[in-house]
Amino acid sequence: MKALLPLVLMLLASPTFAAITVFTTANHPAINADATTRVIFLDAPDRQQDAILGQFNSDSIRAAHEAESGLQQMSAEQQQQIVEAWRGVIAAWKLGIEKYPAVVFDDVDVVYGTTDVDLASNIRTQGGHQ
Repeated sequence: MKALLPLVLMLLASPTFAAITVFTTANHPAINADATTRVIFLDAPDRQQDAILGQFNSDSIRAAHEAESGLQQMSAEQQQQIVEAWRGVIAAWKLGIEKYPAVVFDDVDVVYGTTDVDLASNIRTQGGHQ
């Protein structure tokens, strides 16, 4: 048991890696994001809808028929893509993200106005001041 104590203390003292999420749009990609950084494109639901269903008619009745037809013809993979796109938007709502772009650390600390993970990390380290 005593042999495990140094290992436990070392694990407790070792730095933890922050879970980082970048909330942005396709026009503003994440910068300095690594493979562990989650990137959520808030415009993904609209882009997915446009890609799968196309643009709707300006006549609301015809648009409703087009949407219904498109939804019936949608593959399971396309449905999953739309679900995933909305999950990202819902995650932003749940976290209370007020604007984008935003870099979120551990679902707690938010740095607005950049997609640069390194810059956001530096701002966070300095207590929000750059």
